[in-house]
Amino acid sequence: MNATLANETLTATATELYRDLIIRATLGQVEEAAVWYHEAQEVAQEVAHNLNASLEVGAGVVSAFSPRERWSSNVTKAIAYSLGHEVKGLSNNLKMANAVLDEGFSALKGLKTNAFARAIAGDTDAVVIDVWMRRAAQLKNDSPTQAQYLALTKATVKVAGEFGLTPRTAQALIWIVVRGSAI
Repeated sequence: MNATLANETLTATATELYRDLIIRATLGQVEEAAVWYHEAQEVAQEVAHNLNASLEVGAGVVSAFSPRERWSSNVTKAIAYSLGHEVKGLSNNLKMANAVLDEGFSALKGLKTNAFARAIAGDTDAVVIDVWMRRAAQLKNDSPTQAQYLALTKATVKVAGEFGLTPRTAQALIWIVVRGSAI
């Protein structure tokens, strides 16, 4: 099977799986998804305020600390960093946070971290494909190719339109249904 056909098949399969997850969502999960990024933006605003920086920088710092972190730890590290405290963890996350101070979103080279920062900052079309979105699409690997990432993004945008949701809210809802609580 050629790569284009494989990615079209992945988009179709993921669309079906994502649709089924949204249909299964409880009202509480829908409500949680509707506010998730707004609440994340409040964290980014606090980080930005502490750094005397823009929301883009605040969201970028929050995103920089997201790889391999639970949300609660991500928030703790981003706020500690913004207050000038030492932050332990993956050295690459700290390097990304430092780069964000000068470069904003463009410092975040990874598709996931860049999309996450944009979604937190208010881009309702940004779609974050993380391990939970890959598992929801029943991908076996936790590190998708760029083409797979884009195929899953396309599937998310499609189901968002079907349900009258923004892409970032649809992604949050799928994530919440698959992962469980957003905390």
